[in-house]
Amino acid sequence: MAKLPVGQAQDSEDRRQAGRRPVADSRPITAMAGGKVYTCFIEDISPQGVRLSFEGTMPEGNVIALDHPVAGTLCGVCAWRDEVNMGIELQFPDGELERILRCICLVL
Repeated sequence: MAKLPVGQAQDSEDRRQAGRRPVADSRPITAMAGGKVYTCFIEDISPQGVRLSFEGTMPEGNVIALDHPVAGTLCGVCAWRDEVNMGIELQFPDGELERILRCICLVL
């Protein structure tokens, strides 16, 4: 599948509040949305969110849960999408700082 031109993806990146770090060893993880299960990869991560790439079908809904072997279950809302990528704004309940730090450690 083809990606959108670089200029279009760059617009989304310009709106970020924090720099993102690429994930060196992107392994498939499970994403759940709308009662369906999808396979995706975390491409990069920041304290506020993640960029996911999908093999095949991408979720149509805006609410998504990710099942990561290290960070556990991460919930978020779709902030943007193109043909193969989706930007997720992570939603953490109060007191979840430890989980955020574990997520960030995945890329350091």
